[in-house]
Amino acid sequence: MDIRLLGPLEVVADGGTPLPVTAPRLRAVLAALALRAGEVVPTAVLVQQVWGPEPPDDAAATLRDCVARLRRMLPEARLMTEPDGFRLAVVPTETDLGRFHAAVRQARAVAEREPERAAELLARALGLWRGTPLDDVPRGPLRAAVEPPLAELRLAALEDWSELSLTLGRHAEVADDLLAAARAHPHRERLTRQAIAALRRCGRTVEQQVLERALRDAASEARAQLPRARLAPFPSPGATFVARGLELARLRSWLTGASAAPAVCLIDGPGGVGKSTLAVRAAREAADRFPDGLLYVDLRGADPRNPPLDLAEARRVLLASMGTPGKEVPQDPTAAAAFYREQFAARRVLLVLDNALDVAQVGPLLPVEPGSAALVTSRTALTGLAPGRHLHLGPLTTEEAVALVRTVAVGRAERGMRAQWEELVGLCGRLPLALRILAARMAARPRWSVADFIAVLRDERRRMDELTTDDLDLRASLMVSIDQLAAGSEPEDRRAAGMFPLLGAAAVRSFSPGSVAALVGCQAWQARRALERLVEARIAESPWPDVYTLHDLVRSAAAWQAARLPRRGTTERLAELARWYLGSLYRVNVPLALPDYYRRRYQVGADRYPQGRPFTSVDESLPWADEVLDDVISLAQQLSAPEYDAGDELGGAPLSTFSLECVRALESYFGMRLSWRAQRRLCDITLDVGRRRGDRFAQAVAYGQLGKAAGQQGSGDRGVELLRSGIELCRSVDRRMDALVMTLNLVPCLGSAGRLTEAVEVAERALAEVAETGMAEFRPQIINNLGRCQLFLGRHDEARGLLTRNYEAAPLPYERTIAAGVLAEYHLEIGEFEEAARWADRALAHAAEQPFDPIVVAQQRTWRAAALRGLGREDLARAEEMQAQAVLEDLNSRENSHLRVRTDGRHVPLAR
Repeated sequence: MDIRLLGPLEVVADGGTPLPVTAPRLRAVLAALALRAGEVVPTAVLVQQVWGPEPPDDAAATLRDCVARLRRMLPEARLMTEPDGFRLAVVPTETDLGRFHAAVRQARAVAEREPERAAELLARALGLWRGTPLDDVPRGPLRAAVEPPLAELRLAALEDWSELSLTLGRHAEVADDLLAAARAHPHRERLTRQAIAALRRCGRTVEQQVLERALRDAASEARAQLPRARLAPFPSPGATFVARGLELARLRSWLTGASAAPAVCLIDGPGGVGKSTLAVRAAREAADRFPDGLLYVDLRGADPRNPPLDLAEARRVLLASMGTPGKEVPQDPTAAAAFYREQFAARRVLLVLDNALDVAQVGPLLPVEPGSAALVTSRTALTGLAPGRHLHLGPLTTEEAVALVRTVAVGRAERGMRAQWEELVGLCGRLPLALRILAARMAARPRWSVADFIAVLRDERRRMDELTTDDLDLRASLMVSIDQLAAGSEPEDRRAAGMFPLLGAAAVRSFSPGSVAALVGCQAWQARRALERLVEARIAESPWPDVYTLHDLVRSAAAWQAARLPRRGTTERLAELARWYLGSLYRVNVPLALPDYYRRRYQVGADRYPQGRPFTSVDESLPWADEVLDDVISLAQQLSAPEYDAGDELGGAPLSTFSLECVRALESYFGMRLSWRAQRRLCDITLDVGRRRGDRFAQAVAYGQLGKAAGQQGSGDRGVELLRSGIELCRSVDRRMDALVMTLNLVPCLGSAGRLTEAVEVAERALAEVAETGMAEFRPQIINNLGRCQLFLGRHDEARGLLTRNYEAAPLPYERTIAAGVLAEYHLEIGEFEEAARWADRALAHAAEQPFDPIVVAQQRTWRAAALRGLGREDLARAEEMQAQAVLEDLNSRENSHLRVRTDGRHVPLAR
């Protein structure tokens, strides 16, 4: 049987006899089944495709009748009834659409090695089209759904065929067809550019220029309609740039060609050869060709302490650089890839993908839009990226290396003879990173001669580690600079040299004067001065005030030195750094509005770790926690090694319990920021350490937080399972209070899972336990969730009584806010919109009394919006929703990609 969809619907029997299917509705049902040849199409889907979103009551019965009539028209055993729907028993190639797909797939598979065959296959595929698909099927939901994607399939195949035809020199044969297609589809930039190329080769200048003008106008119009990207800062090109003239010229030439197709420039070379600097310089020089901006991401493929960025995180960084909130990125990998492409559609941007690890990390990030480009740096050549052009960087020539050092170092020309300069740069391997470090040292010591520096370099490790092109050699070059600081007359120089190895001992990427003071054992002001000396020496960088980082190669050198320090002393310094972080993390909670239980717990932690920085406001504490979170996780991973299981550095516990302390210190932060990925990583580390050490309480804490997070994300059953594991472990080690707190979170998880009766039972038992233990502060939270459960069980009077009394008895603004909000929800549920608005107003008023959890405020605004909408005040409702959304976008900008506060989402637990 042959079913033809790419034009008027036709059905031909195996022997070639046409099978007339004339009734419009029968044609629609047959087409819907044939579009999914061989698959079961659910009854509900067929009904929607034939009748639309509001089908008649008898639609399902009518559909069964249609199927029965079709079954009599078609060959035997071709239309099957399945448990959930119907299946047309044909293979895809028994439809012209299936044959089209097969030919296109085959063509694309052989295009690179057999372009003539690929062009023939595509021509055959395009010949299957007889007009508009399903042209004689009644217009309705089915055609509306399938026509756009089918048209896109045809145009994409046409563009592939045109590209191959031009490659094969057939421009004269295809010019007229391409011109007609470009005029019919003026917004298909690739098709238009192909037509321009064909016309140019045929000498048809006037028509070529008309298309070029239309293309420019369309691109300008498309960009004008796009929201301007709020681009993140792009790396500085540096104060001096010497040499690499030929390489820059080559990159400029490649980037110029980006107008016809995306340009991909692949720069590879050994560490320290200057790949990143060259890429940034080339991007800066070409910036005017990319009106939608320059974007940068460090893929961390050469980071000695931290793993490379995974693809999802790299996409998030690039999209965030354009101002796209992380919450908008789909979690499904396929959908995320499509979303990423959509964000760059019609934009002309230049990406710098720095320190790439391999093709798999880079390939999905590359631009596909003509007019865009990418500069990719890596240590190894990234072969297999077909459209890419390779630039292999080696050491500078001797002349270029000397020019670089003399330009940066300045000073007197008579500092050395030419032969001495050449020997000096030779000792540095003529690698730009080593040369810049040396030149900075020379600039800092203008009285030293070239011979003095040669003597230092010659004496370095007795040249056992000769300077070549690998990391060890770069570390040896760096040691010269550190030794010079150690020999300096200024205390800051010697302190900077002494602290350098310890900067490599901790697996963190950024430092502050406070953290370095803890790590090396000095005052914060002393650490700041020493860090500034490292910045001046070009060993460290300061991307913003009081934040310092090391280039990956420099960090590698520091780690190499740290490995040679006495182990006991290094462990002591890591313990001081860990205590500094814990003191700071516990104090993050000081400005937050929290129940007494949490306040007491965090204060105990802060008292146990008096080190660390203080905070006076939420605006100060939460952004700081955002910035250091990755470093906290990295340090927790480092200290989770078995070698840190012994000792009592953390309040009587070993260093390996650092992650446990972090999880407990950050519980409220995670509840506000909803940073589930980071929370999960810390909890996983805590679980690993707890299992290894047999620490049941550590495991309980991790299970408790993972369960709470699962409930927040809508996975109620999983949250219940995890929380019950945590509760059981807490009770096994007599941590009754911690078990009770987890039980409080169990109630909304059960509600989220729809297990309302069970939630009520757990809430009532928790109330009894609260009364027994005298922990009355937990009553408001339990009653709020109990009231919600009763509300959604239909026990409205009971729910109202609980919630009203709870509001009147709540002692703190936080608890009154929650209670008032749930009462607003109650009145929404029963349709009392005036009362719902009044309670939402009360909740917002209480929330304004002190620093507050913004996500709860967003929920109150959403409930107020629903109440106003119920009252017919649509403009005010929209304004409230916009304010709620603004709060969510601010909270979710890091990684909480799908947080929503909805009035129609029953049993969603209140964020804590």
